[in-house]
Amino acid sequence: MAPSQFLAGLIWTSSFSSLVRADDDYRPTYHFVPDQNWMNEPNGLIKIGSEWHLFFQHNPTGNFWGNIVWGHATSTDLVSWTHLPTAIGNDDGVQSFTGTAWYDDANTSGVGTSANPPYLAFFTGYVPSSGVQDQRLAFSVDQGATWTKFQGNPIISKDEEAPHDVSGGLEARDPKVFFHDATKKWVMILAHGGQNKMTFWTSSDTKTWTWQNDFTSEDISRFPSSVTGWEVPDFFQLAVEGSSDKKWVLMFTPAQGSPATGNGVVGITGSFDGTVFKADPVDPTTMWLDYGRDFDGALSWENVPTSDGRRVIASVMNSYGGNPPTNTWKGMLSFPRTLKLKNIGNKLRFLQEPVEELSADSTSVTHLTDQTLTPAQTLLSDIHGRALDIQITFVPTPGSKLSLAVRKGTSQQTVVSYTQSNGSLSVDRSASGNIFYDPAAGGVQSAALSPDGSGAVQLRVLVDECSVEVYGGEGEVAISNLIFPATASDGLSLITTGGNVDLYDVEVLKVAL
Repeated sequence: MAPSQFLAGLIWTSSFSSLVRADDDYRPTYHFVPDQNWMNEPNGLIKIGSEWHLFFQHNPTGNFWGNIVWGHATSTDLVSWTHLPTAIGNDDGVQSFTGTAWYDDANTSGVGTSANPPYLAFFTGYVPSSGVQDQRLAFSVDQGATWTKFQGNPIISKDEEAPHDVSGGLEARDPKVFFHDATKKWVMILAHGGQNKMTFWTSSDTKTWTWQNDFTSEDISRFPSSVTGWEVPDFFQLAVEGSSDKKWVLMFTPAQGSPATGNGVVGITGSFDGTVFKADPVDPTTMWLDYGRDFDGALSWENVPTSDGRRVIASVMNSYGGNPPTNTWKGMLSFPRTLKLKNIGNKLRFLQEPVEELSADSTSVTHLTDQTLTPAQTLLSDIHGRALDIQITFVPTPGSKLSLAVRKGTSQQTVVSYTQSNGSLSVDRSASGNIFYDPAAGGVQSAALSPDGSGAVQLRVLVDECSVEVYGGEGEVAISNLIFPATASDGLSLITTGGNVDLYDVEVLKVAL
């Protein structure tokens, strides 16, 4: 991702590393954050054996954008993480920007052996003195524990990029690389900063690459012209639930034009023959994976066993650069979520849900069934918690508005609402706590959500120290936001206005690692 987007912010030095993490630094309970300092989008997500490897854009020496390397952490359950040393550094003066990883099981790269095939990491090298962005390779032959930079880097130079990049090779980055089984070729997709396009490249050995074609907004029927600044591509196949169909999905992050303004993540379906991606016409109302302000630079884990079968994605939750009011760390990973495709109401929809591993760390504190909530009642006001998983299934009556307040205090609350009259799911951060650190930190984000065939609406709300992630329906709507309330603001309430709501099921679970 471009450096200019994150230059502003609080100057922080490594001398602060000895500080005790106080409660008021908003360190989350079950979301990943760096042990200290700056974090941006995830990189090179890959599963190796029983471990989920998370790499991420990281400044190991400061709590601001700069000095970028690949940070590294691992998990066996996508919930608890072990912090590890820097995976890909910048000790040669070349910073390590965003990229992806793949298991080269046939050792076509030649950097491993047939007996010990390598794991490959592809990343953008950034040279601050010249502004050059070129594409580079690193590899691991010890199951992802350590990574070695390929001596022949760059694998795509500035001069090779220049004919396909209006900046002359200064704005080509974020390589998504995978092996395409049908053509027995490696494929790389590059984003071109500010140019609203991707380029497709192929290789037989991961070291010598040939440009194949450009993919631009003109190649996507009905794609909004306001959605610009494409970055961080991912590319994979997804089955369409309940059918034998499969779709290729191009997922990327535009810098402008999202429903909540600013960054957002788009999913485009289509077909791919090994060189050309043919996009399906988009529906601008369903192409966004998240309608909140803080879901940015999403990537998916590769090398997940077929026996698991999930496509698991995560993003960075921070669209405010260095402005959020955290002192020892900056930037947080969204809670990992599964991504599926399903036809709902004659539309092909992306469905997202938190990974099921969260349930192992969750304890039910209240469970209500088959109740009618009237405007005269308030439920859940006796429940307190700052790390919660709240699940509600209900049927709204005409004119009703169900409102769940989380992280509620004397003057603070974040309100998740469903309005029956216009079928709208919303998250209101107007009183969520500290909203003064950035002009975009408050306000209301919303998305259309229809009841299911039985008339019921499903909501799932993940609450942590400084975040709220809301899922609606089968997961066809997600709204993810940062919040910064006081520690004491830990209450809940569930009310309805304008009409009764029939509550089929309400469960509140506390998350404790």
